Amino acid sequence: MLLFLVFLILNVIFYSWMVQPERVIVKQVIEDSFSEEYDRLDSLFVTSINYSFPVIEVAFVSQGYTGKDLTFSTFLYAKVKDPINLIKFQIPAFAQVEYKKSPKIMEVAKQEEEKIFIPPKAEEKPEEKRENTETKKLDSSKPYLLIYHTHTMEAFAATGENRYVARYGYDRTDDLNYTVAKVGDYLTEYLIKEGIPVLHDKTIHDYNYDKSYINSLKTLNKILKEYPSIKAAIDLHRDGYGAVMKPGVESIPVLSSLPNQEFRKKYTMEINGEKVARVSFIIGSRRTPEMNEDWRKNYEFAKRISDKLNELYPGLSLGVDVKPYSEYNQHVLEKAILIELGSNYNTLEEAIATTKYLAKAISEVIKQEEDFK
Repeated sequence: MLLFLVFLILNVIFYSWMVQPERVIVKQVIEDSFSEEYDRLDSLFVTSINYSFPVIEVAFVSQGYTGKDLTFSTFLYAKVKDPINLIKFQIPAFAQVEYKKSPKIMEVAKQEEEKIFIPPKAEEKPEEKRENTETKKLDSSKPYLLIYHTHTMEAFAATGENRYVARYGYDRTDDLNYTVAKVGDYLTEYLIKEGIPVLHDKTIHDYNYDKSYINSLKTLNKILKEYPSIKAAIDLHRDGYGAVMKPGVESIPVLSSLPNQEFRKKYTMEINGEKVARVSFIIGSRRTPEMNEDWRKNYEFAKRISDKLNELYPGLSLGVDVKPYSEYNQHVLEKAILIELGSNYNTLEEAIATTKYLAKAISEVIKQEEDFK
């Protein structure tokens, strides 16, 4: 315990020295899976604690903490009552082992690398009538837009209609019927009906979360080589704060009782009396010398969609956020962007409700692009 306290004090001193203005605190070569957290945190000290003490559940936004609320109580919050969890934190390889496998999970795993142009027809509520019932004839062998997911297992707050048990971390599951991949199915369907040829890839990249961007880059390069017609790519995510769905716990959260109601309000609004999830756009501005693509082109494409979304449905877009320590694999295309559709405080139903509006804005922007005509 004494050594632990000594190390803690040394970290505090080191952190104080590092954040002095004249110090360069972050190198320009950081993996996206890590730099995504640097972009959200204002404390390198918190980051160092995470990777120095994996058994101690501190810190990243995915855990619900930030540099501002780091205290001894959160710092010492180790899950000592769960020996399996301790092993998983100490030996990362064990985190990928699931002790109960269901036939349904195995079936989903077999389908994880499917590329889908038109998703299966989704069930709709009686009051939901699609205005455009005729799908335009498109050359599916030449998609213009790719939708994929670096964090394919990002899920939403469970409801009675869409109930699941979180796996591989908070608010995550490899049952893609409850994740951003399902939202991508709906977005794909609406875009195709708007006349945009789309390829939707649902490969799971985040079994090992720290290598998710490395894995998705491999998928991205493979698809672009196979489909040179693709000119734009959307990495579809959802935002996250804290933990709503805890691993292994089967329960339906009471949305009005979640601890950070401001975060839920941030990502929720109503359109025509229907609750929908709001949207934010993320652009990484980090570029190394070998990356020829200009990040400003990615930004301009995202800005056009964001502006069109707010023009059509005021307030639905939260705008474009530029992150200086990441590229999010956006250097591969001039029109590669990251969209966060809702958050873990939203339901799957709210996220799906947004897709028809988002598809409308995306399609109107794409139809004005010179390389689409």
